[in-house]
Amino acid sequence: MAKIGTLGDIVFSVSRNKVNTFSGMKRDSTAQYATHNRHLKDSLLEYTGADADKISFNMYFSVFLGVEPMSEIKKLNHAKDSGKIMRLVIGGKTYGKHKWVITKLSEEFERFAQKGKLLSAKVNVQLTAYSRR
Repeated sequence: MAKIGTLGDIVFSVSRNKVNTFSGMKRDSTAQYATHNRHLKDSLLEYTGADADKISFNMYFSVFLGVEPMSEIKKLNHAKDSGKIMRLVIGGKTYGKHKWVITKLSEEFERFAQKGKLLSAKVNVQLTAYSRR
């Protein structure tokens, strides 16, 4: 099994029997500015700090790739609902200077089998940097 990385205790890996990884990773970094209006002059911008970074990526779960979609979705939802603070590590590199929390999950259920068993699903995961006070 080739371990690609982790998000807390969620492991991204690829092997002959199992594919549990992500695609389309995107990172957004923004800064905050206050605008001061001045009489008969251009407005003046003042840097007030950085916003929390955000990362998003897609995950595809399929029984045909050796992954039980509903159990993986439950892990992600548990981490989101409990406010679990996690480190994101990919290829041995830690992403961000802070840890991360899952702030949003978008789930797309693709295929079902008999009796409603979920066979495949796509999940968009959105993370926000979590810095302590």
